[in-house]
Amino acid sequence: MAILDRPPPDWKRPSIPCKVKLQVLINQEGRSTVCKTKLGRIEDTHFDHRPPLEARKFDTAMWDTVPPANDPGHIEAITVEQHDRRTNGPGGTKRITTRGSDSGERARTRNIRRTFDDHQGAMAAKAKGKPRPKPSKPKRKIPGRSSFPQGRKFESRRQA
Repeated sequence: MAILDRPPPDWKRPSIPCKVKLQVLINQEGRSTVCKTKLGRIEDTHFDHRPPLEARKFDTAMWDTVPPANDPGHIEAITVEQHDRRTNGPGGTKRITTRGSDSGERARTRNIRRTFDDHQGAMAAKAKGKPRPKPSKPKRKIPGRSSFPQGRKFESRRQA
């Protein structure tokens, strides 16, 4: 079997068992790892995977991430607001940026991977002597000076 860079698309994250959640809370002594404040009720507590599951390597022999998805040493108990901030980035009702958040990093990684694959395909086509694929948007020529209106369209303020 092999170790993959990320989990395969058909892999589903296993739910966190109550035993693991309880172990996480005991390890953290009932406090949030972000600001060390006491966690409230269990309904107001979220369990966050650190590092995110998308960023972990994947072992096909065990069919689980490395480290395992439900390892209590790699899960943190935090409040709902802290989990939302970590997952979606700063901001309230309107997100300013997702940079640095889990979802923003996932999107960034997908974009880098997609552009890299496109580049590799273009380089392979170039090496085989095939013509490069045409870009989806044609290039536009910047208009010259002649296309701008000539002369003064408005009266000068001094004459009025």
